Amino acid sequence: MSEGTEDTEGTDQARADQATGDRGADEGRGAAITLRIDQNEYLPAAAGRAEMHAIVRVEARGLGPAAARAAASEVIVIDCSGSMTWPPTKIMAARKATVAAVSALRKGTRFAVVQGTERAEVVYPPTGGMAVAGPDTKAAASHAAMKLAALGGTAIGTWLDLARRLHTEQPTALRHTLLLTDGKNEHEDPGELARVLDACAPCFTCDARGIGDGWDATELKEIVRRLRGRADAVLDHSDLPAEFEALTRGSMARALAALRIRIRTRAGGAVGMVKQVYPTRVDLTAEGTRPDPRTWEWRSGPWGDEVREYQVCVTADPEGDAQDEEIELAWVELSLDETSGGSASAGGQSGGGTAGIRLPAAQSVLVRWTDDPLLSSRIHPRLAHYGADDALGLAVTAAYDAYVAGEPRQALTHWGRAVRLAHELGNEKMLDRLRGLVDVVDAAAGEVRLRERIRPLDLNSAMVLSEESSRFRGPGPGAADPVAPAMPTTPAMSAMPPGLDLECPNCGRMAPATATFCQQCDTTLRPGGPGTPAGAV
Repeated sequence: MSEGTEDTEGTDQARADQATGDRGADEGRGAAITLRIDQNEYLPAAAGRAEMHAIVRVEARGLGPAAARAAASEVIVIDCSGSMTWPPTKIMAARKATVAAVSALRKGTRFAVVQGTERAEVVYPPTGGMAVAGPDTKAAASHAAMKLAALGGTAIGTWLDLARRLHTEQPTALRHTLLLTDGKNEHEDPGELARVLDACAPCFTCDARGIGDGWDATELKEIVRRLRGRADAVLDHSDLPAEFEALTRGSMARALAALRIRIRTRAGGAVGMVKQVYPTRVDLTAEGTRPDPRTWEWRSGPWGDEVREYQVCVTADPEGDAQDEEIELAWVELSLDETSGGSASAGGQSGGGTAGIRLPAAQSVLVRWTDDPLLSSRIHPRLAHYGADDALGLAVTAAYDAYVAGEPRQALTHWGRAVRLAHELGNEKMLDRLRGLVDVVDAAAGEVRLRERIRPLDLNSAMVLSEESSRFRGPGPGAADPVAPAMPTTPAMSAMPPGLDLECPNCGRMAPATATFCQQCDTTLRPGGPGTPAGAV
């Protein structure tokens, strides 16, 4: 899964406080992970079994001090095949980019520079293995990088397999590889790259860049999808050193090796789908484990200060449930993975290398069954945004496939749709890439004309971003809904019981204000109150 990027979108702290019981988590109290769920709670009662979709937003803040202490390893892999010699600016950019990446390494980081041809060779340290970053080793590595020579073939699987061996020999939990290539994986047996990616996926993350006209966007996308990174095209060779420096600094800013996300449904329910929707789109459903029919668990990649968002689908059945009553379908909880250096309980302190990082309490995916179509037909703005974002990616991919298959007219139709969606989403980065393929007559209408000359770089530069999503920039919870009109007030809504969420006196889990029993430990939350509401287990 791809790593996230810094997100400065405002949040409604009051709602987060109520949901997590962790008031002021981001206001001067150190490192914290926050969790929020956005959804339209209403589903049509008459429809029978249905799907409830929600966006789960996870944010990490204040991890800088922990990142400075984290044990990390970095492998810089540079394509040195013969094609890197032309134009000469290509190999020179690769050398300078390697120097820039080395300069950004934090003191004490284990690192190596790998030269990739039809073989893989560690060019620094000269004895093989990995060096420890410091003034002397970084200067020596930079000197070695400026001597990189382009002569040989392309065997990306072999390069990554060496990176895996280097990483796994180190006592580090945070492992990252930086890959540059200008060609396709042509000098390995078919299936070798897929086998290597299977072996590498549990070991390290990887960000990649394609330079020149000869690389394959679909191949690079698959590499970073499996290795939970991001890929892009080098549009100007002179920009590569700054990009490598930024990528390395991003890697050095990570503090947590992983978070675990656990979703558990009520009796009779099931988790139908989980996918990351920001900063990249990745279907995680099959990657998770299912300890029992009601539970889905998954281990993320490493975290720095960033935001990631996930779309969750939970099945819901109105049979036996009361209408117009808030019912808990599932709950989502986070925990620190043991390889992150410690563990923590909700609202508590973690130990080991991540001591002081606060985790949020579990939050609920809810449902209210209704006969009011105005309520059940509404789409939450975040879901609408990421739905359109997914459609943009599909349009870019369809256009690429059509153009490669010799169907330019069909490609033009898809590119027109992509331009319209990118315009609606405010995705300027994708719009700029699409302008290398089409002349935009009217972005809002998706009216475009095919450019006379389309370079392979232009085609790849749009395709490689097709799974990269744009951040939702609408208002936070509690603000006006930018997609649907204001929610009407109904008699059922007027009858909703007021009050904050309830905290279980036994296990500390938060539950909706309407709950009578804790769904985790069955403790009575309202002694002397009414019987168990429909939907509670």
